[in-house]
Amino acid sequence: MNEQDSEMRRAASPEVVSKILQEFPEAGYFCFTEDRAHDIRMTHALPARWAERSAESRTKFHGDCFPGEFYSWQIGVFTPYIPLSDVSVTFSDWKNEKGDKIPASAFRCFNMGGIDAYGKAFSKTINVPKGEIQALWIGSDVPASASGIYKGTVTVNASNTKPVTIDCKLTVQGNAIARHGDNEGWRKARLRWLDSTIGNSDEPTAPYTPVKLQNQTISWLGGSMKLSDDGLPESLFTCYDQSNQLDRQKENAVLANGIRFVIETDRGTEILKSGKLHITEKNNASIGWTTTQRNGDFEIECSGKFGFDGFVDYRIQVKSLRKVQVKDIRLEVPYTAYAAKYMMGLGHKGGLRPDTMICWKWNVDKHQDKIWMGNINAGLNFCFKDENYVRPLVNVYYSLGKLNLPASWGNESKGGIRIMPHNDDTVLMTAYSGERSMSKGDVLHYDFNMLVTPVKPLNLSELARKRFYHSNSDVSAGYIPAAQNAGANMINVHHKKDIYPFINYPYYDEAVPDLRRFIADAHSKNLDVRLYYTTRELTVKLPELWALRSLGSEVIHDGPGKDSRTLIHKNGPHEWLNENLTTHFIPAWYNAFTEGKYAGDMDLSVITTPDSRWNNYYLEGLDWMIGNLGLDGIYIDDSALDHQTLQRARRILDADGKRRLIDIHSWNHNNEWAGYANSLHLYLELLPYVDRTWIGESFSADNPLDFWMVEMSGIPFGLMSETLDAQNVFRGMIYGMLPRLPWSGNPVPFWHLWDDFGMKDAVMRGYWDERCPVKTDNASIPATVYINGDKALLVLANWTDMPQAANITLDENLLGFKPSSYVLPEIADTQSEEKISSLTRCEIPGRSGMFILMEKLK
Repeated sequence: MNEQDSEMRRAASPEVVSKILQEFPEAGYFCFTEDRAHDIRMTHALPARWAERSAESRTKFHGDCFPGEFYSWQIGVFTPYIPLSDVSVTFSDWKNEKGDKIPASAFRCFNMGGIDAYGKAFSKTINVPKGEIQALWIGSDVPASASGIYKGTVTVNASNTKPVTIDCKLTVQGNAIARHGDNEGWRKARLRWLDSTIGNSDEPTAPYTPVKLQNQTISWLGGSMKLSDDGLPESLFTCYDQSNQLDRQKENAVLANGIRFVIETDRGTEILKSGKLHITEKNNASIGWTTTQRNGDFEIECSGKFGFDGFVDYRIQVKSLRKVQVKDIRLEVPYTAYAAKYMMGLGHKGGLRPDTMICWKWNVDKHQDKIWMGNINAGLNFCFKDENYVRPLVNVYYSLGKLNLPASWGNESKGGIRIMPHNDDTVLMTAYSGERSMSKGDVLHYDFNMLVTPVKPLNLSELARKRFYHSNSDVSAGYIPAAQNAGANMINVHHKKDIYPFINYPYYDEAVPDLRRFIADAHSKNLDVRLYYTTRELTVKLPELWALRSLGSEVIHDGPGKDSRTLIHKNGPHEWLNENLTTHFIPAWYNAFTEGKYAGDMDLSVITTPDSRWNNYYLEGLDWMIGNLGLDGIYIDDSALDHQTLQRARRILDADGKRRLIDIHSWNHNNEWAGYANSLHLYLELLPYVDRTWIGESFSADNPLDFWMVEMSGIPFGLMSETLDAQNVFRGMIYGMLPRLPWSGNPVPFWHLWDDFGMKDAVMRGYWDERCPVKTDNASIPATVYINGDKALLVLANWTDMPQAANITLDENLLGFKPSSYVLPEIADTQSEEKISSLTRCEIPGRSGMFILMEKLK
């Protein structure tokens, strides 16, 4: 149905409204009950449907539902005379003729608050401006054993006037409905998903192990961190080898010395007395602690929480005990030179850290609040914030949802970060905030997150076994045969497809049967199916659109509405959005269907608010798709998801023991529209729960080796990847990267090579690994070797446009055998078969390379 044809879009005539306004009800405002099928849309006009009711019927409600259903309905509050303050809703028990009841505790008003994305209850203040209509969405769990007619009341209260009581009847009959009614979106039972806590747990996810504490040393899967008495890391080690495999004999020092939090005044560095470190939380998933330091001028409370995945959340509160002039408050992080070989962030592309001092200042016009420094197997990322942190928008929408300048670290843009080689062994990173005056009782929050890298061991075997088919075709009929013929075993289904038409809402009622049939067909042919499923953009086709709209900007991100101008909306939003949402939104993805089932229809979307209750809905939707569609994983494109939400998603995906893959893609954010951010850097906190990255939209194959390593390969973070726009198979295979079929190329000939070679059982020895058995004397021709018992696959790539020559050294001890032959295997469209007599020297054309098979002398 066209939105403009909706009964709830037909406004009452001015004459009718004028007559109603003459009534002036005792409470000073009107309440209109409404069922779930007639979503309240208009906020400045009275629906004609309401004007036809008698005064008595407006405050009566009668609904029908099944046992076990989550039943949703609405109350429209219209206040033509006065503004209303602090509107709330209370409930009585609803009882049937037998005395059975739906208790008051089963009811909720979604507009008043609920459970946030972190599992905590919150409340909202509802104020209704004079002349406007506020929809209040109400829901209740109806017991599966319920039957009959239940009667009760709902009372609408406002702090500045009298309450209005709604008399309610709910007829419950029939058989108990499945999953509370979630299987049919029109019921709007899924609104209950907004308050879900699904996926929260005190247990780690695979492949992680329980975090442990001994004295003041925390150990986890990837290393150990010792706490000082002030609550900050005194030492930090990772236990990975240079192929990022766990090795408990390894201790890669990330820190040269302990991290220091320093307050400097005119008297010099403040000396504070440390209190005792108190453990506040201890379970398999996390360790929490707090400690307090103080002197006559300051009190510092440091709280930390270490997660099983190496993600650490720090909250440092600085309270002034008297008026004082501060020269600086800063965090000093002494990285080892080894763990500061590479860097990414603060306006620097990922790659080798510059040898000179780096000076960066806060500027929220740029999406820059993070810095990662590390080596292949030892690194540390920081993200700086304060108590007013709001997750920024990503992609071309950054200017409409920028970083909040942290009052502490930013200090009116006086703050910044310096990175300076201190000596041969140490690189000192200093996050400073500069001069300020603090009065007695002033409090500043110097918060930050740390993530230790790599986040988990590399899984080359999974990369070799799990093969994507990811088509851009809108028609899905050819996906399964094409995937089968190519030898893929996983199909990624984007939105804008005939089985999945509308962005980030794969449970659209009309499309679900088609999607279910497709997944069942794929499963019958041993193919997994994974869906594009993320947050950030949300179709206006979802049945809960107007319920979400009634929540203000909680889920639908606030914005200029019809005045919005973005890179993809240069002339403003689509007219549908202007006419129906009018304001307080940001236009996002749009697509017109020209063929197939949805021909003539259009998908329009809006930007969602990060870290909102929509994350809870997203997770319940994920669980629903696994149970009802047989979903095998998800594909995440530029996202508003946070660390905890994806951790919860991982638990849902793994709950039945089947490993379901998550892969993540990102556009190139190093531009003015996206705030000059590093694409992979935006999502580092998600990587513990991601299985594969696909970074590189608009990234050239001509980027240098160190950029490939840091921003494209995923290797320093413990993930394998695929190539996107950087379509050079020789350079890609230096890092284990092949193109994704058919989106970015044809990996099929290489899959055949991998199968013949046995890549799933191989180990990777990259040019960065001291154990790599092949070395070249030309830095422009790196060598990576994959070893599988008595055979090996050598990859050489020329990183220049010109022909290059190199002398090659082969260490047979590191290789593990003496080769009997060197063969260039036949690879369609890439390389012809050829035997070579020796491996002492090679000549490679520009942008080209070689794949060489070596086998043990029998």
